[in-house]
Amino acid sequence: MARPNLQSIQAVLGDLTSPFKDKSAYQLALVQNAWRQILGEEAFQKVQKFSLHQGILHVHCHSDSLRHELSLQRSRLLLALNEALDGQVILEELALR
Repeated sequence: MARPNLQSIQAVLGDLTSPFKDKSAYQLALVQNAWRQILGEEAFQKVQKFSLHQGILHVHCHSDSLRHELSLQRSRLLLALNEALDGQVILEELALR
């Protein structure tokens, strides 16, 4: 009896998502998920809009206090986001508005 061709779940999901990896909406979704993972749901809800253009993540905040706190921790946040994204998206800069 022939053995079935078994693949890991990670390989199957990689095959399913590979056509979308270069799409900006997919990359933005990865960044938003990393943001939620690092800063939590409350900080995510205080962001009005995320946009990603040529390695620069533009974050439009509802809260001036959140924008100020993020600006103080900009380099650490950028490092943590790049680490969480694990090379799928590379962020070069963080622009807070």
